[in-house]
Amino acid sequence: MSRPVIRLGDLLKERGLITDQHIQYALQEQRVTGEKLGQVLTGIGIVSEYDLTHALSEQLGIPHIDLAREVPNVALLRNFNRQICLSLRMLPLRVEADGVRVATSNLPTPEMEQACLRFCGLPPKAVLTEESKVVAAIYNYFFFLENPVEEILEREARALANDATLTVSPDRFIEYLLLFAIKERTSDIHIRPMERGINVAFRVDGVLRPVRFYPPALRRVITGIKLAAGMDISEQRLPQDGRWSATLLQRKFDIRVSSVVTPYGENLVLRLLSQERANLSLRALGFLPQDLGNLERAFQEPFGIILLTGPTGSGKSTTLVAGLSSLDLLGKNVLTIENPIEYIVPLARQTQVNEAAGYDFANAMRYFLRHDPDIILIGEMRDELTAKTAITAATTGHLVLSTLHSNTALGAIPRLRGLGIDALSLAESLVAVVSQRLVRTLCPHCQEAYSPTEDEVRYLGVRPERLFRGKGCAACGNSGYLGRTLVYEILIVSPEIRTMLEAEAPLVEIESVARQQGFRSMFHVGVDKAVAGTTSVEELMRVLGTTRYAAE
Repeated sequence: MSRPVIRLGDLLKERGLITDQHIQYALQEQRVTGEKLGQVLTGIGIVSEYDLTHALSEQLGIPHIDLAREVPNVALLRNFNRQICLSLRMLPLRVEADGVRVATSNLPTPEMEQACLRFCGLPPKAVLTEESKVVAAIYNYFFFLENPVEEILEREARALANDATLTVSPDRFIEYLLLFAIKERTSDIHIRPMERGINVAFRVDGVLRPVRFYPPALRRVITGIKLAAGMDISEQRLPQDGRWSATLLQRKFDIRVSSVVTPYGENLVLRLLSQERANLSLRALGFLPQDLGNLERAFQEPFGIILLTGPTGSGKSTTLVAGLSSLDLLGKNVLTIENPIEYIVPLARQTQVNEAAGYDFANAMRYFLRHDPDIILIGEMRDELTAKTAITAATTGHLVLSTLHSNTALGAIPRLRGLGIDALSLAESLVAVVSQRLVRTLCPHCQEAYSPTEDEVRYLGVRPERLFRGKGCAACGNSGYLGRTLVYEILIVSPEIRTMLEAEAPLVEIESVARQQGFRSMFHVGVDKAVAGTTSVEELMRVLGTTRYAAE
């Protein structure tokens, strides 16, 4: 297998992803770090890994896959060596008729072919994916092959339950509980004391599901978690918050802990936040091609404010950082204030809220304006002072990116008015509002087509020939879903809408004009994705409800 000769810089320039200036800057860093050019470009955020691998995929004719939606064959993995897979940046997926399907971030090499022939006797059939995903998947799958985490967790639970002298530390149980959560792709762990024991539930793809029930003796685990999170273990009457950092499977996690007091004891919720580099792309998040251009143009505006709205856990910060990363940050001064810093953007100056020191969103904004910023990212506009300072920054020549809690894109307008923003400032500063939710995507391993029911047709407002659902299989934990995608609505503030904002026109009139200009509600985006087989009608009903949007 011969390796194609290709100049990466020329390929990326040809696709408009980088300029000569970017290449010169990357070459300077490359001389210091010794990394490959692609690693430097993605490492400093000039190009996202998604865009890089897509460019290579199109150039070489090698398919691109989303590795998060793939489940490798365990029997096949057992034939391979973790270190070899890491060095070659390849993850064997499954045996096919003409070879072994291998996910890789590298171009196919003779070494890769030799390794596949040696370990399974078949030549590799490569598919491209992002390097960070390959590395994380290799660490995850090989670790869990060698360490049956569920069995170890049960063993530790029995040891704690039988420890009458209280000499066994709960730390190992907590560590394996976190590892089990990572294996199940969990965002939040709920530890819920009940009358006869402790219920542990995981939130996976936005849905909470019970996973284990432990005897009352394991209440010691709650004390162990509070100690790790720096919380007061003697206080069991009032809610508390805490946090700690942990490195698990070569990834750094910020673990946020919150407690509330119930009749059966303290209820804990642990949020797992992976501290990763911002190799994000707007295209990879699930924006449809017809909407992507409008959003990218909004982020290119030199000044004004762009808002992301939606409930907690709807991916607002991820979209905001992806939009920021889509910009040419090399010649811009970017300042952020976040709580917490979820993604590292190397070319941005990122700061984190420290309420104990009096450093919050509003205070940060006052300092930022003295630092000659081009772009300011505010994690959340939650009070009048922060909102007014952000609007001031937007009207004085800065691009401000922030999140806001409202249920719809149009709902951000009365929300801002409620925060004391006058009509003229709102009209002058607002560039765009994106409201979004996350819906689960159907598992590709057990997806099936079926004829829609009349109730589904009435709900969707269209009559598709077929719809799709997941039967449930081992790959998706019998849920029928694997991963999530966006449903969203994008309000672009056109000159006509700007005039209406200044005149404080009713929302219904603003919405009418927006629809004439191409505005679509997140329900209509959801309908498109359900008809295309990305998600199901049942999932749309769960996330969007059955009364607010149905039969629009």
